Amino acid sequence: MWKRKRDAFTLIELVVVIVILGILAAVAIPKYMDISDKAEEAACEAKRGVIASACSMYYASRAANRQTVVFPSTYNDSTLYADGTVPTCPTGGEYTYDSTKGTVTCDEHP
Repeated sequence: MWKRKRDAFTLIELVVVIVILGILAAVAIPKYMDISDKAEEAACEAKRGVIASACSMYYASRAANRQTVVFPSTYNDSTLYADGTVPTCPTGGEYTYDSTKGTVTCDEHP
C-alpha cells in the first residue's frame, strides 16, 4: 500500500474556502454599513443632548441667580460647554437650535 504524503491543500479545497469567505463577506458588509449608520445617528443624538443640557444649565443658572430666565440665544457659545468645544454632527449635518424651548434638531438625523 502506498501512503501518500500531503503537504498542501488541493485546488478544490482552496476554491471552496474562497467561496465561503466571499459569502460571509457579502453578508457581513451590509450589516457593518447598517451598524455604522446607527452609530453615527446615536453619536449625533448624544451631541444634541449635550447641547440641550448645556442650554438647560444656562437656563437654571440664570434662575438661581434671579436673573431674567431665558435660554441662551445661540448654542454656538463655547462658554456653555465645560471643555469649550461646541459639539458638531459626526456626519456634517447642521444643527437647528430653538432658543424659546432650548431644543436642538439635526437636518441629517431627524
